[in-house]
Amino acid sequence: MKQQLRNNVFIVEALRTAISSPFKNLKKFTPPELSGHVIRDLIRRTKLKRKDIDEVFIGNVVSAGLGQNVARQACLAGGLPVTVPAVTLNNVCGAGLQAVVTGAQALLAGDDKIVICGGTESATHNPYFIEGDFEESFNPRDVQDSLINDGLMCPITKKHMGELVEDMARRHHIGRVDQDLFALESHLKACRAQEKKIFIREIVPVKTAPKKAFRTDDRPRSRISLENFESLRPAFVRGGTVTAGNASAPADGAAACILAHKTAVKAHGLTPRARLRAYATVATDPAKAFEACPEAVRRAVKAAGLTASAIDLFEIAESFAAQALFTQKKLRIPAGKLNIYGGDLAFGHPLGAAGMRALVTLLTALEQEKAALGVAAIAYGGGGATALVVERLGKL
Repeated sequence: MKQQLRNNVFIVEALRTAISSPFKNLKKFTPPELSGHVIRDLIRRTKLKRKDIDEVFIGNVVSAGLGQNVARQACLAGGLPVTVPAVTLNNVCGAGLQAVVTGAQALLAGDDKIVICGGTESATHNPYFIEGDFEESFNPRDVQDSLINDGLMCPITKKHMGELVEDMARRHHIGRVDQDLFALESHLKACRAQEKKIFIREIVPVKTAPKKAFRTDDRPRSRISLENFESLRPAFVRGGTVTAGNASAPADGAAACILAHKTAVKAHGLTPRARLRAYATVATDPAKAFEACPEAVRRAVKAAGLTASAIDLFEIAESFAAQALFTQKKLRIPAGKLNIYGGDLAFGHPLGAAGMRALVTLLTALEQEKAALGVAAIAYGGGGATALVVERLGKL
């Protein structure tokens, strides 16, 4: 599925929390609460009225134990009226970008004029559950981790995402050294961006104590070397190439944007940051889930009436270094155009928020680099990928 949006859908604002490692800076906040913080700041910065929001779409992957409808909880946590409908979407790691696609569709259909779209996840709050028949006796092996079961294990292939990416790396001859180097560079780019205070514009501070707020991604490491990566053992397959270093880590965080139809932009006197030019979603063999991203990007770029070479910057979600390298190779993306401020390998990978985080950072990068066209894309379990093409704007 692909869609050319005919210059009708605009990104008014896009923000995120800082990304936290599990059980650290954001451990007190549930996914709906994290999204609520972002929603409140989106309203504040755009000076829209809460009643101007027609609908909310929030992506979330592991909802076990969170209660009914994460998006509805987030909507109210963000201070929106009880009359605003909200829908939770689950497209695995693509959930956040799926929320943007769904929001754009609602605008194009004429159902809504202004919507909030985003994603949220908290690995901290992923519970364990008991599976199996234990009427006669309880077997500890029946205890399952919901993060693994619902977020990282493919029920179709019966393989962990790490095993699938190992298969892909072997098929396409993507070696351990290249993966480790890519992961190292992700950390270094993220740290350089932090030193330059690049992310301040996009991050919503979250108050964690009376006089303390979390506002800086806590995982990027500046004091890291290739030797650190080389010392790690394969994480999924004996003799494999994927390790805890060149695979992204589960994380806590939320990201969201306000989308508005062209008529609403003019009616409310808004100054959008970007135009959503096109999107594409693709499905593929679940065993080849991490090979779907290039095709999604190709279709989105074509729908926008462009070529890949015309794109100034790419934000490709780094669930694994091998997956990002595969996408880079297939699309022939120059290193200087890809994830220029680092990616999930440095920040962590909050499942439902990962794609949306990439889009938020893409807008920052386009503005910082004074570039025009960007692509945000993510591949996900079950066999699929979503890509968006955006164009940076000033005034309409």
